[in-house]
Amino acid sequence: MADVAELSAATAAERNKRLVETFQREVLHRGNYAQAARWAHDDLVIHLPEGIPPGLENALGWFATCAEWFTSTGIDVKSSVADEDSVFQLITLNFQHTGNYLGIPPTNKHFSIAGLAAFKIRNGKIAEHWGLYDMESIPAQLGVDRPSFIPA
Repeated sequence: MADVAELSAATAAERNKRLVETFQREVLHRGNYAQAARWAHDDLVIHLPEGIPPGLENALGWFATCAEWFTSTGIDVKSSVADEDSVFQLITLNFQHTGNYLGIPPTNKHFSIAGLAAFKIRNGKIAEHWGLYDMESIPAQLGVDRPSFIPA
């Protein structure tokens, strides 16, 4: 029989998974930015791309920029591992190319990018986010040449 500490850790891990999945669905993929503070700290740090200053408003600005390029059509969580203060995911992000991205005019084509996402949880909210995504595959999926300023 599991002891109380094991049950508490499992409960926290499941709660953290739900927190991250809700944030992804509502904020990143539905654009419900007005509600973001329900799931993320005001001092949220996103570690990718580099140069985004800490703060929820700065993170939301980055998410809004991405939404100008691509319309989300969902996320597939292939695997998710969590503990009391972290969530790690193997994911596929699905989009439609609806805006000018890296000089590529909208093609309206659908594409997917695989990635790894990590989240640090503090006091029941997302405090940090790291992501590693296959952004280099996007031009080929859109049926265009790689822009010359992206190294091969």
